Amino acid sequence: MRIALIFFAALCLVRPVFAASIDYRTAPKFALVIGNTNYDGALKLRNAGNDARLLGAKLQDAGYTTELLFNTDRKTMYEAIGRLADHLNKGGVGIFYYAGHGVEIKERNYLIPVSVSLKEINIITQQSIPMDYLIQRLKESGAHLSVILLDACRNDPSTLRFEKTYRGIAPTGFVPEKPANGMLIAYATQPGERALDGEGHNGPFALALANWMTKPGMILEDAIKHVMTDVRATTKDEQRPWMATSLVGHFVLVPAPNQHIELTAAKSEQHLDASLTRSQPSTPANEAKPTLSQWFELLNNDEQMKLTADINRQATSLNQDDLPKLTQQARGGSVVAQSVLGLAYRQGFGVGMKQVRSNQQAIKWLLLAADQHLPFALNELGEMYYLGQGVPKNSSKARTYFEAAIAQHYTPAKLNLFQLMSESGQMDAATMAEMLKNTLH
Repeated sequence: MRIALIFFAALCLVRPVFAASIDYRTAPKFALVIGNTNYDGALKLRNAGNDARLLGAKLQDAGYTTELLFNTDRKTMYEAIGRLADHLNKGGVGIFYYAGHGVEIKERNYLIPVSVSLKEINIITQQSIPMDYLIQRLKESGAHLSVILLDACRNDPSTLRFEKTYRGIAPTGFVPEKPANGMLIAYATQPGERALDGEGHNGPFALALANWMTKPGMILEDAIKHVMTDVRATTKDEQRPWMATSLVGHFVLVPAPNQHIELTAAKSEQHLDASLTRSQPSTPANEAKPTLSQWFELLNNDEQMKLTADINRQATSLNQDDLPKLTQQARGGSVVAQSVLGLAYRQGFGVGMKQVRSNQQAIKWLLLAADQHLPFALNELGEMYYLGQGVPKNSSKARTYFEAAIAQHYTPAKLNLFQLMSESGQMDAATMAEMLKNTLH
């Protein structure tokens, strides 16, 4: 999504100068871990503090200088976030873990200090910590890479009805955050759901994080996927974590022996994230949209392939429960959501008798993404026109779509055009040699 950060314009300072790349083993590594339990009355949580201790100890063992705080008020949280950002002014890795209550109010997410009165919504917004503030501070800190772990739910508190066993309220809404470049945000629960506080000594999300994140040699995004699987299994699918990431390349929190991890400076925000996730809502009407053709022209081939792989992963794992939210995002203008739906309907999703496949629906969603020049969607439409899937077979129209994707240096479209020309007899030796040369570069 594109949430305007006008309120924080004063914080948009020049990024500090530091090494473009640095050895992870010797890089600065700092973590801020917060566990808030002592909320009023029935809102009190049992395990948030225990979870903070557990994750704090794991991060310390992993080599992170860790600040561990409990039952924080608003001032303490702001100051601690500022210290974390200041520690990273020469680069390195910053990690923020929060266990406690959180809400979404008017499309903005808040972390709630224990001192906040929850009787009126305007009091919550005035006395809580907006998530976009945290993201902005880490974005501008100078960190090579930053990780935000949110063990809280983010829902609309219109009823202000919290339940004791949950870190949140009755699920009625959600706004996913867009990570800054070089950032991963992992959530304890999906949109419209609540994070369990846990019936034992720890919550399920914290236990899974502690188990997977610090395994030697484990790629961070793979670790979060294992966390998702474990939490869904242990809660009988009542709680389903998810993540949003703009990391490029592989990051390992605890390197294996003899494993070398190089941290690379995050790209400028002029380069849009190549690694997008389940949600990317539309741009607010009062904010100018980026030119999407320029977005993809700025991605190199590896980044385009990473985006393609992510769309394929989401389409393959799509289930009926995901469909309403994804459809809402696609209707709101998200080219990624449109592409995921298009591919899912094209290849089929669901299992057994409940599997859904529709070339007409695939064409519908892919056309919306293609209208915004997304090369993945352009290439998919080219394939469907070439094969006659959901539309009359039309090699000329297929070639037009392939060439539009090739204009953005999209390698799969180059290969498809090569095949189209070969099978239609349009390929002589010189043309073949030239196309092979261009495809390989």
